Amino acid sequence: MRILITGGLGFIGTNLRRALAATTDHEVFVFDRERVVQENYIRGDVNDYFSLERAFAVARPDLVVHYAAMVSRKECEETPDLAIRTNTIGAQNVVHLCLNHNARLVYAGSSEEYGSAYQGPDGTPVTVAEDTPFGIPTSYYGMTKRHADELIRYNAVQNGLVASTTRFCMLYGPGELGNTYRSAVARFIDSAKANRPITAHVNTERSWCFIDDAVEGVLRVLHRDQTEPYEVYNIGNDEPISAVDLAKKVVGVFGSSSPILEAGVEPTIIPIKRMSFARAKAVLGWEARTSLEEGLRRMQGA
Repeated sequence: MRILITGGLGFIGTNLRRALAATTDHEVFVFDRERVVQENYIRGDVNDYFSLERAFAVARPDLVVHYAAMVSRKECEETPDLAIRTNTIGAQNVVHLCLNHNARLVYAGSSEEYGSAYQGPDGTPVTVAEDTPFGIPTSYYGMTKRHADELIRYNAVQNGLVASTTRFCMLYGPGELGNTYRSAVARFIDSAKANRPITAHVNTERSWCFIDDAVEGVLRVLHRDQTEPYEVYNIGNDEPISAVDLAKKVVGVFGSSSPILEAGVEPTIIPIKRMSFARAKAVLGWEARTSLEEGLRRMQGA
């Protein structure tokens, strides 16, 4: 099978490509914006239809894994026009070319797509499943990822596209940069290693999924004999922890002297995320197996 990974030099794409390289059943091509020289690498941008079209012509994919996106909530708030073009129009470009090349599509969705659905009318936390109706968008990132997902679903139902979405929830692991535009785990570890203060939002809760587990879930989707035009799976780990307790755990695992500073929740942050992963377990036979403690320890040498 010939596979094209858009955004293949990113955090998830790099790990997926590494896992696919362990088999001889696939020829994998990578499409990204970075100036590198690699085998089966095609440089371009999903916003530039012609460079993406060239990538499809070279790769001739049977399957496209669409990971090219602006993945930072903070960055999307700072540059919303670029977020809309990249996450929404970029996805439409990919969909159009998948239809032209009769290629199956697997899309990297996000837990942010559910928006305010995580909170009930009385303010109590709600556990969302794949069929939970979306709530009000809480950020440009969540809104644009949702729009792309809806574009993909529409084209699957109406225009013959065969597609799956994996809605990732809080992935972490080696290779993720620890700057202010990345996830809490990456930022906390980066600060802990340098013994700098760690700022954690109070009254927030997440479940963190180690990248190897998530990639295994993606592989199950890629190798699935899909019978429906569109399928969607929540991919994550059911091990909730508050941001403050996460910071404490990181400090403990890394033997850091970093002080922990508590901060209020920013307007675009969903305070508590709770997701059901029952569908992935029932249909794919998949569930996350790496505990947060084990995952953090595996990152000590990263």
